[in-house]
Amino acid sequence: MINIAPSNSQAARELFRPLEHHLLIRAFFENNLKAQLFTDNETRPRAGLIAYNHRLSFGGDPTQAAFNTSLRHHFVETLIHSRHGSGFLVTFTSDSWITTLDTIFSECEVIHAPRMYFEIVPGAAHEIALPQGFSLQLVTPKLLAENIGGLNLLREEMCSERTSIDDFFDKSFGLCLVYENQIAAWCLSEYNTNGRCEIGIATLEPHQRKGIAAMLTKTFLIEAVQRGYGHVGWDCWEKNAASTATARKAGFTLKRQEQAMVVIS
Repeated sequence: MINIAPSNSQAARELFRPLEHHLLIRAFFENNLKAQLFTDNETRPRAGLIAYNHRLSFGGDPTQAAFNTSLRHHFVETLIHSRHGSGFLVTFTSDSWITTLDTIFSECEVIHAPRMYFEIVPGAAHEIALPQGFSLQLVTPKLLAENIGGLNLLREEMCSERTSIDDFFDKSFGLCLVYENQIAAWCLSEYNTNGRCEIGIATLEPHQRKGIAAMLTKTFLIEAVQRGYGHVGWDCWEKNAASTATARKAGFTLKRQEQAMVVIS
């Protein structure tokens, strides 16, 4: 198993083509995200892994025995021992990876579940009216310096798909709703790359099940268009009825249903 330098990563891109609707993959190969790439061969790779934060993506041929043995050793030593209790979202280019991954992660708890990927090409839209008592705020350093409840949760979310707060401000953008000086909801861009991004969204109690998420998503799309984004993605678990309903209410179209897994070390 070889850790590939970013300057040599393009040789492995074909291994991950079936996953490029996930913008983490596209952003990595377009040099807009710093992740780790492992392959079985530097110049003519047949199998590979992209690792970023809590996400692991496998591509290529899942029958490469030496590579799989190295992966198993790596995860036993790195993930199970040093990151006990951590959860990882695992995606893969074909279902033929499932048996291999079950073996690699045999010492972990593995949960299999399908995911859904939605997409929208946002167009021109009218300004969205806010519910009474809510204010819309752009996520900025100034906002994070305010005395508003819930900012620590927002900071955690900003770093969930970025390496730091500064990295978020450098590459992403976001909006949040404030109610009675408390963060009520947020909608943040993820994996921004060449006019595309994905959405990370959350509505906090007691504001759930009131249509807040769909309204905030539509407002986010207006902001995305103003910033030059032509495609926006939405990735969620199939069983997450609230998330799938919000995506559809905001105008997103289902593009893919695919198997994935959660691995808990």
